[in-house]
Amino acid sequence: MDEIIQELTQVPNPARMIVIVSLPGMGKTQVAIRVSQDLLLRCKKSVIFIETQNTLTDVCREILRRLNCRHVSERHDLVSTAKRRLKELMEDTVIVLDNTEDVQGKEFNYFARYLVQYAPKVQLIITSRVDLGFESPEIRKVSLKPLDSDSSARLLLRLLQESAGNSEVHGKKLVELCGGIPLLLIQCAFLLNDGFSPTVLIEELSTRPIRMLKTTGAYNILCRLFCKFPHSVIENLIRVSVFPSKFSGTDVRFLFDDQLELETAKIKLLKSSLLQKMKNGMVVLHPLVRDFCRTERKFLKMEDVGQEAEHKFNHHYFEQLRRLSKVFITKDSALDAISMFRNEKANIMEAFKNCLQGKSSAGFCIDVANSSEVLDFLAQVLSPPIECTNLYQKCCEIARDSGDQKRLADSLNSLGFLRLRDVAHIKVDRDAVEMFHQAYDIRMTLPEEQQKCETPAHTICKLGLCYSLQGEEEKGRELIQKGIDVGKSLGVPLYVAAGYCDLAITYREYGDHKKAIDIWSKETLPVYKGDLGDHPWTASTLRYMAGSYKALADGNSEPENVELALMYSRRALELQIKLLGVHQDTAHSHVDISELLVIKREFKEALDELEKALEIQREVLGEQHESTMNTGKKMMEIWSIVESNQLKSERAFPCVSYRPRVDSEPVTADSTQVGASEVVITPPTPQAVIREVPLTSSQPQTEVPTDAGGDHVNGGGSSSSQNVLSAIDVKHFLPVDDERIGFNGYSIS
Repeated sequence: MDEIIQELTQVPNPARMIVIVSLPGMGKTQVAIRVSQDLLLRCKKSVIFIETQNTLTDVCREILRRLNCRHVSERHDLVSTAKRRLKELMEDTVIVLDNTEDVQGKEFNYFARYLVQYAPKVQLIITSRVDLGFESPEIRKVSLKPLDSDSSARLLLRLLQESAGNSEVHGKKLVELCGGIPLLLIQCAFLLNDGFSPTVLIEELSTRPIRMLKTTGAYNILCRLFCKFPHSVIENLIRVSVFPSKFSGTDVRFLFDDQLELETAKIKLLKSSLLQKMKNGMVVLHPLVRDFCRTERKFLKMEDVGQEAEHKFNHHYFEQLRRLSKVFITKDSALDAISMFRNEKANIMEAFKNCLQGKSSAGFCIDVANSSEVLDFLAQVLSPPIECTNLYQKCCEIARDSGDQKRLADSLNSLGFLRLRDVAHIKVDRDAVEMFHQAYDIRMTLPEEQQKCETPAHTICKLGLCYSLQGEEEKGRELIQKGIDVGKSLGVPLYVAAGYCDLAITYREYGDHKKAIDIWSKETLPVYKGDLGDHPWTASTLRYMAGSYKALADGNSEPENVELALMYSRRALELQIKLLGVHQDTAHSHVDISELLVIKREFKEALDELEKALEIQREVLGEQHESTMNTGKKMMEIWSIVESNQLKSERAFPCVSYRPRVDSEPVTADSTQVGASEVVITPPTPQAVIREVPLTSSQPQTEVPTDAGGDHVNGGGSSSSQNVLSAIDVKHFLPVDDERIGFNGYSIS
C-alpha cells in the first residue's frame, strides 16, 4: 500500500495510473480503499471511489454524478462528456475504478489512455482480475501476491473470537491451507466462530478443498471468474494445473504443440493473474485455482483436455525418473542425479499419485517403481523414508488386487527391501522375511524368461540375508550365493557386488568381522569405486567396514582398530555430506563417529557429532522417530559419564568442582573461569548421586549401539546404562551449542 501511495505522490513524475491486478479474494478492493483513505486524509487529495459497474457508460455516469454535473442528461454521450469534464478539472483528483474486468475492452482502454494523456489533474487507480491491454511509462502495475504466513496468521487471529476454541492450535495449518488468500482466511474464521470443528475444517481443506469451498461464497466467485475466460485460456489453465507447484516454460513444453503456443498461453495466463511470476523466473498457479481446475473439469467441459495433459505429465516424469536412475549408477554422476531428483521430486511424486489413485495407469507406474534401478535410486534419495515405504505399500496393494502375480512379486520384493533397509540390515524384520518368502514362491511359478532379470537375483539375496539374520546361517549363505550366481550370469557387476555385500553382512552378524572386511574390501568396494566413483553405496560399504573394525576394537585393546574404524567412518561421512547432505544416512555416520570418540574418551567431540546427527534426524525423521529419540538418549548417556567424572574429581578435591557454565551466568566473586568452564570454590556439601560407572582404558563406559536406529551391529556389551538418567530431569541434558556450554574438565578421573 505504501508503495502505491509513493508512486502517486512522488515528485517529480508521479504515476498517472496504478493498475492493481490479482485473483478474486486477494484484497484488491480493500487495498484500494485503504489507499483512498490515506490520499484523502494524509495527502489532502480529492478522491472519487467508483464501485463495480456493468458498462463504461455506467462508470462515466457515476463520475459525472460525483463531480456534481447536474445538467447532464441521458441524451448526452456520457463517455465524451466525462472525458471533457475531467480534462478541464482544476483540482488534483484521484479516481478509483474498482473491479473493472467486466467493462475492460478497446473502448475502456481508449478512455483510460485519454485520461492519462489529456487530463493532467486526474490520477487513476484501477483494480481488476485482468491486466489492461496497453502499456505506458506513466502507468504502474501492482500484482497482489498471497499474504505471507505471518500476515495470514495475524489476520486469522484478529478475526477469530475467543469462543473459537482451539483456533490458535490449528491456526498454523489453516494458514498453510488457505495459501495466503484473505477471502479464504475470512471464510475459515467465520466457520470457526460459528462453532465449526477446526479438525474437520483442516481435513476438508487438505483432502477436498473444492467441496469445502462449495459451502462458502468463494466457490461461486471462482465459477464466475472461469465462466468469463475464453475457451483457449481455460484449456491452457487445465493443462498447466497438472503441475503441483512452481514450473518454468521449459518444464511445461511437452504439454504444448510448439514453443509459440506455449509462450502465447503463458502470457495470457499471466495477464489474467492466473499465473504468478516468481523471482527466479518460474511461475506458479495458486493452489486454489489448481484444485478448482482439477476437480471441476466436467463443469468446465474440459475432461478430455485434463486427462490428456495428466497422461503426458505422468509419462514425462516417469521417463525422467528412469533417466535419473541410470545417471545415478554412472561413474561420478550420483550427485547430479540426486540434485536433479530433488528439483523434480514434487512432479515425480505427483505422477505416482495420479497413477496410483486413478489406477488406470497403475500397471505402468508399478513397473517403473519396481525396476531394479529405480528401486535402488528411490530407496537412497526419497526422503523422509516413510514416503518411500508408503509408495511401495500402495504398489503392493494394487498389484495384489489386480491379480498380476509378477507385479505382486516385484512389489513384495521392493517393500521387503525397504523394510530391511530401515533396520540397516542388522536384525530380522519378520514382515520383510514374509514378503521375500512370498515373492520367492510366486517367482517359482512364473515362466523361466521372467526369472532371468535383476529383480529375482535381488529377491534371492535378500531372502538369504533374512535367513541368516534369523539364525539359519548356512541356508542363508547358500541363497545369497545363488543370487550372486544369477547376477554373474546376467553380467551385471554392480548387483554381483551388492550380493557379496549381503554375504559379508552374514559373516559380520556371526562375529567373523575379519572375513566380512575381507569380502567388502575385495568383492564390493573395488567394484563400487571403479564403476560408481563417489557414490552413496561406496559410503555405505565404508560404514559397514568401520562397524566391523569397531567390533574388533571392542573385543581387544588394539588401538589401531579404533583408528581404522574412525578413518572409514569419516570417509563415509565425507561422501554422504557431499552427495546426500541432510539425510538419515549422514546422521547414521555422525552417530557412528560419536561412538568411536567415546571409546577414545573424547566426549566433547562425541557430543558434537551427536548434535549434528540429532539436527538431521529432527528435520528428516521427526522428533518422535525411534532413531531421533535414541540419539537423544546417547547424548544423555555421555552426559552421565561427564557427571560421573565430575563426582570423582570432587571426591579427590572436595573444595573444587567442575560444571558446564552457561554464558549468560555471571562469574561470581568466589569462582574463576577456566576456558568455557567455571571452577567453583565451595565447601563440600551433600549432592544428589548420579550413578557412577567405572571407566577403564580398554573399554568405554557404555556400549553405544552402532546404528542410529539403536540396534546393536556387533552384539556384546550392555545397554543397561540407557536407564542411568531415568530419574533425572531430561532438560538438564538436552543438546546445546559449544558456545553456550563449556566441556573442559569433564574427563578428569
